[in-house]
Amino acid sequence: MDSFLPSPKKGLDPALAPERFSCRIYGVLRRGGEVLLTRSRFVDRQFVNFPGGGVDLGEGPIEALRREYREETGLSIDPVRVLYASEAAHISTQAPMQIVSIYWLVEKTAGILKVGGNNEDVLSLFWAPLASIPTEEMFPSDLEFARRLPDLL
Repeated sequence: MDSFLPSPKKGLDPALAPERFSCRIYGVLRRGGEVLLTRSRFVDRQFVNFPGGGVDLGEGPIEALRREYREETGLSIDPVRVLYASEAAHISTQAPMQIVSIYWLVEKTAGILKVGGNNEDVLSLFWAPLASIPTEEMFPSDLEFARRLPDLL
């Protein structure tokens, strides 16, 4: 075993131990009492989350947020303020990785919304009322945030 890899945390099943780490950054765009969400696909699962994605090595988080938002939605945005950062140790159910997510309130500066998705991982975009975000279709890391979102805005 490589010595630079951390050992699994106490209580974590070694079979589920992450092999890598992923920093994710997402933007929350409001329209009245609604927020913009994506219906996406990862491996063989469809899910709902906020526009955004992974921070690449050597890339700043805000640069990643702007890039991911533009790729997924067709919109240019400016970050307004950090809303939330993951608190739990989220281990992906789809890949051997640990996920830390950061959520920013954003505002649109330009572009036209690509409601039909990006022809890659995002299948569609839709507006959801804050009171009825489809949390049953979210991965645990996004669910942690979505449950707190109304109190953070």
